[in-house]
Amino acid sequence: MPQREERATSTLYLGLSNIVLSEDRFELGPGISLSRTYAHLMAPCLMAFKPAPPGMPHPGPWKAASGGFGFDVVAELKIAPEACSNAEPWTIANALLFLIRLWLDPEVTAPVVSSHPFGELLQVPDNQATVKPFEVYPRHFALSTPDGTCNPEAAAWLTKTLPVAHRLMQKSPEFALAADAISSGQFVNNPALTFVSLWAALEALFAPSPAELRFRVSSLIAAFLMPRGPGRLALQKRAAKLYDLRSAAAHGKPKHGNEDLLATFMLVRSALIKILERGAVPSQDELNELLFG
Repeated sequence: MPQREERATSTLYLGLSNIVLSEDRFELGPGISLSRTYAHLMAPCLMAFKPAPPGMPHPGPWKAASGGFGFDVVAELKIAPEACSNAEPWTIANALLFLIRLWLDPEVTAPVVSSHPFGELLQVPDNQATVKPFEVYPRHFALSTPDGTCNPEAAAWLTKTLPVAHRLMQKSPEFALAADAISSGQFVNNPALTFVSLWAALEALFAPSPAELRFRVSSLIAAFLMPRGPGRLALQKRAAKLYDLRSAAAHGKPKHGNEDLLATFMLVRSALIKILERGAVPSQDELNELLFG
């Protein structure tokens, strides 16, 4: 996210790609809405062959080169000043993007940010409009869902959960690390780094101390996510196996495959959703009570 700024005095508009809305518009809270729109952000690669004069563009002729990027903006996330009385607008945007990827579809990106609604930009003079590319990096481990449509039920979940997510991302470094790891992990071009970062997030949430991390972390994750019984033991064994693969990746000898990386994404996702439902990161006392009863 861009650097922190003064309290919002104008409305922020994020253009979203790879999202489907079942209705034209959803209200997600005071001053926050998600609505259909269309725009296309494109950045073709061009080459110039003469130096640019100071403060001027490179003179032509130019020649097209291969590459560049393009994104279809199909939805507009609006964050008005009334949504930001006690928060930075970018922290609200960050929390909402995290929730949309967590609950709806991890494919959703925000390739562009605007100072005006995208449907009105053509009528706004250039010196009065600000349009900036934002999330334009490629996905190296593409996650997806069978149907990530934003419907009234999903919009209601986003509305209900946003205050909790925003508070935890501001107050809990452990939760913020895990949210960032799962929200941005698929854009990291090295799968070993993604694997290690996801497990670093799980360690931050569940590790009581640097000692006996493998058994303690896997056991506490299983105790938090599953009731007592064979299912908890099976999850602990799966988590311990994934932790072994994490250790290999952290020491420069990765042995994990794509299925292991996907399983770790799902483990982090399950933990984050349960934390959001209970409204707090579990304390070590709570985790030990779950484990030992």
